[in-house]
Amino acid sequence: MYRKPTRRLVLTSAFAEFLITACGGSASSTTAAGSDANQGEFAFGEPADSSNTDRIVEIVATDGLVFDPSDLTATTGETVTFRIVNEGTIIHDFTLGDEVTQDEHEEEMAEMGGMAHEASNAVTVAAGATKELTWTFTQPGTVLIGCHQPGHYDAGMKGQITVGL
Repeated sequence: MYRKPTRRLVLTSAFAEFLITACGGSASSTTAAGSDANQGEFAFGEPADSSNTDRIVEIVATDGLVFDPSDLTATTGETVTFRIVNEGTIIHDFTLGDEVTQDEHEEEMAEMGGMAHEASNAVTVAAGATKELTWTFTQPGTVLIGCHQPGHYDAGMKGQITVGL
């Protein structure tokens, strides 16, 4: 016997499709240009292949809602692999961006309830896990880093990278 789908079933199916589409990134490290459908153009740099790394910077994310270190430096043209180590028991993410990028990502994560996903400028790091993100800085200035799991950014889980000439 055929039963007409209920409104709840239709809405649940639509939401599931949205989540699959929005969070379609893989769980692997984002290290190569073009490795993700969410990749856009960024004024502060571009994703890079880890084989071109000039240096590796390890950043520890903690349940105290901090990045250590939170203030970093880079030079224009430098390719840096950020190795994000989550020493905590809760999920964290690491997002590179200017103020607009950080604000947009904060809003997106709030709408998604903190769902894990990957982007060319961001990785989600499970408790006890390590992820890498490789980036080439193309312009001098300040690039912000932030964790956008619900409440983390507002609690101060952020930092900055000063990019010099």
